Amino acid sequence: MRVLFTGFKGVNNSSKILLDKIKCDKKDKLYLTNSFKTSVLELESKLKQQHYDLVISLGQLKLNQDVVRIELNGIGDKIYRTKYDYSLLEEKLVSAGFKVIISNKTNYLCNNIYYYGLKMIEENNIDAKMIFIHIPKINSITDVLLLADVFNNFIN
Repeated sequence: MRVLFTGFKGVNNSSKILLDKIKCDKKDKLYLTNSFKTSVLELESKLKQQHYDLVISLGQLKLNQDVVRIELNGIGDKIYRTKYDYSLLEEKLVSAGFKVIISNKTNYLCNNIYYYGLKMIEENNIDAKMIFIHIPKINSITDVLLLADVFNNFIN
């Protein structure tokens, strides 16, 4: 399975820090610019260059200690819902000691990249799935290496 992980740039951005810790065997990484327009163009370019079975996008959100929020919808002029069966990922996160919240609504840059990513996949008939996962700020993650290992071991 070919996987693309995305996260947002920024020295203290937990999605960037987590992305740094994820190993790249059969996985690619894309560090997105913190810009509504540029981040979409970066994702679009990457999806045109390479086929991926799964896109896992990461974003930072103010959450409680060791809480991970799985987003189901990208919302714009239309609602795009993930087609990815996240249940196994949810199970692995819980087994590693993380609390998981399932959410139907995200916002700001995270929603923007998720919405346009899901839209690109659907409108261009790309054979890929996408999921967006919010993680807490870095000081609210007890063990970022453990969280990275969930993703490293989950996708082989």
